Amino acid sequence: MNIRYLHRLRYFFEWVFYFTRFFFRQFYQQRGLQIASSLAYATLLALVPLITVMFGFLGGLPVFENVGNTIQTYIFNNFVPAFGETVLAYLRTFSQKASQLTITGLVMIFLIAIMLMATIDNAFNTIWHIRNRRNPVARFLVYWAILTMGPLLVGVGMFSTSYILSLPAISDVDSGFGLKERFLSWLPFLTTSVAFTILYILVPNCFVLRRHAMVGGITAALLFEFAKYGFGIYVRNIASFETIYGTLAVVPIFLIWIYTSWVVLILGAHITFCLSAFRFSMEKRGRKDNEWSFSDVYQVIYLLWLAQKEGKSMSSYEVRRGGVKAPQYQINEIMGHLQRVNWVQNTGTGTWILSRDMDELSVMDFVKIVPRPLPLEGDEENQGANPAGFEDLLSDYHESLAKNLNVPLSQLLQKTMEHNN
Repeated sequence: MNIRYLHRLRYFFEWVFYFTRFFFRQFYQQRGLQIASSLAYATLLALVPLITVMFGFLGGLPVFENVGNTIQTYIFNNFVPAFGETVLAYLRTFSQKASQLTITGLVMIFLIAIMLMATIDNAFNTIWHIRNRRNPVARFLVYWAILTMGPLLVGVGMFSTSYILSLPAISDVDSGFGLKERFLSWLPFLTTSVAFTILYILVPNCFVLRRHAMVGGITAALLFEFAKYGFGIYVRNIASFETIYGTLAVVPIFLIWIYTSWVVLILGAHITFCLSAFRFSMEKRGRKDNEWSFSDVYQVIYLLWLAQKEGKSMSSYEVRRGGVKAPQYQINEIMGHLQRVNWVQNTGTGTWILSRDMDELSVMDFVKIVPRPLPLEGDEENQGANPAGFEDLLSDYHESLAKNLNVPLSQLLQKTMEHNN
């Protein structure tokens, strides 16, 4: 019993160590800090259009009529540390002026907000190693969902909390335990967790396991709360910005906060991605930069073919669970490659189907479209990775190849010399 517990404890600590190493390597290789900085500047430029679009939509809903200012105040008081009221005053002024623009100006503001969403979309797909993009209609729907999600979450959370706490049974208990204050203090964290989780599910153009997105969302929300607390202490105790910039000090401070927020959000995205991509055995063996292999592509085609025979499609996650040893992001890369050569197609719902008739294609056709060498006999990495039929075909191929290549090397060198002369 004790030995089994020690083994599990050792495995847990090893898993945490190798996962952390894998996570930081991915974050560094994908230039997480650079992505956060580019998103911070884009957010600063698009913030007024973003707020105009988000709260303009919210104000158009009867249930949220005349509560836009309340929600804005709540967001900036709970999600922007220390200087939130100052920033909110500026943004309200800009937003009110923006709402008085002509149709052309409003269209430009809307396009700027959509461009920011496109930047976020590209950043997330870079993290998930996804090259193929959604069609324009699907992208617009996702962007619109993101634009309206934040204020809606806060609005629904505030009204739900007010309703629940106003119930007689709850209000009687609340008088003794202070439930209202406790719940309201947790509401920003809960809202942030839900918002981050939804972002990690919706934005990447691939299947994301919900429990992975939830872990990433909750972790990012915790980091966000710590960052908000630490940044608030920093702003209250460091007066250098006010000395240098005077009344404009809020601009660089707010920019730093936006950057910090994006770093936290990108960290959560990488955690979500790494939970699906991490392979303990591969990382422990030191396979840091392994790529997908010929056998992986064959297995993907094999599984899609089996699904086609049953009239079904498969998500990349289902393909991985079907036995493909490659990490999730490499399966996404395989799908992207097969889509570019017109062997598979996306159904538009996150699943894949074969787009070619396998009866009309030869093994040679398959070899030509896979940019990887055929697996060698005795290759430990590919041992057992191929179905039996393919193993037999490879064995015959290597026997024929060995027979044809079994000539003295000097003979080949002599022919090369004669050709060059």
